[in-house]
Amino acid sequence: MADEEEDKQAGEVGICSDVLETILSHVPLVYLVSAVDVSRSWGSAVDSSLRHHNKPKPWLILHTQGTRHPHATTTQAYDPCSKLWIRIRKPSIKHVAALRSSHSSLLYMLSPSRFSFSSDPFNFTWCHVDPPLVWRTDPIVARVGEFVVVAGGACDFEDDPLAVEIYSLRTQSWYACESMPGIFKDSAASQWQSVAATAEKLLITDNKSGLTHWFDPETKSWSEPVVLNPGQPVFHFNIGYAMEKLILVGLRRIEDVELVQIWSFDPEDLSEYEEIGVMPPEFVHKLRSESFGLSSLKICASVDIVYMYNPSEVSELVACEIIHGGGCRWWSLPNLVGREEMMMNQLVFLCSKVGIDELRRVMKRERKEHDSAASLRPVEGERDFVLSL
Repeated sequence: MADEEEDKQAGEVGICSDVLETILSHVPLVYLVSAVDVSRSWGSAVDSSLRHHNKPKPWLILHTQGTRHPHATTTQAYDPCSKLWIRIRKPSIKHVAALRSSHSSLLYMLSPSRFSFSSDPFNFTWCHVDPPLVWRTDPIVARVGEFVVVAGGACDFEDDPLAVEIYSLRTQSWYACESMPGIFKDSAASQWQSVAATAEKLLITDNKSGLTHWFDPETKSWSEPVVLNPGQPVFHFNIGYAMEKLILVGLRRIEDVELVQIWSFDPEDLSEYEEIGVMPPEFVHKLRSESFGLSSLKICASVDIVYMYNPSEVSELVACEIIHGGGCRWWSLPNLVGREEMMMNQLVFLCSKVGIDELRRVMKRERKEHDSAASLRPVEGERDFVLSL
């Protein structure tokens, strides 16, 4: 019996190393959650596959919040490997104020009595703290290392519209900082700016001019201005952080034809840039609004994918995967929220790196709260086609 058990274990190990890992390398992340719990060897094969062959891609996270009481929220996520939209069942986010995001990886709510923010991939965990001292209506909010930066957006008839405060996650305290540069006086709200955050600094770019400053929360100070100049005329600038580079998505116009082009900049030397690619015309067409054309863009970026959408027409989004070694890959994805729902809800897009551990935590929480093994419901194609895990 002992010999038979040893042979069985040896055979199982052989399958994992020679066959199972190869098979799992072709399986999208969302389908690997259950495979981890089959056995120890299956768990090892999944881990090895994700590390060497099938590295997870950043997901697009869509939160909807009702504009009327009780301000119910829903969460859906798009997995670029499986091309699936996944409905994430969780309790509605406790309403503090309107859901907002001015950076790809941080969701927040700000009221006169409370500042709430979340930066985990599916926004299950929230931090609720006292609000900053200066009241703001539309600030720039982003996490930089152990700090949450809140900049601009104040009412100029009452406070400094360029005021900057940072919240330290380590000391759980607010600190006043040097105000935003004066050039932003008439455009200190997040709607006029695009932001990118590294582990050390926050970069802010004016959407219209490309004028860029960066902020260091350690020194509480701002840099001198730099204008992003990709060597081509750009009329609308959007920045993000991916591939350890500052990513610029620029709107250009040649003879009334809109072009979308992507460049990467060295975050330490913004004069050094490289073109990544130009969006194919068929995808530019998907972003156009029938009424307003394509006059502006919003982006979410992480790791090696940039998601782009037209804020005036969010029926479809376009994604660009930046290929290591050069080039990029384009595709489009539908927004699962219909036009009527958009009228009744506020939409907030985020982008986060999602791994097997995050998905397992979702399912573990679901089993605990709903006594069910299914928490992720992939939706393929049509909205009413649901595949339960």
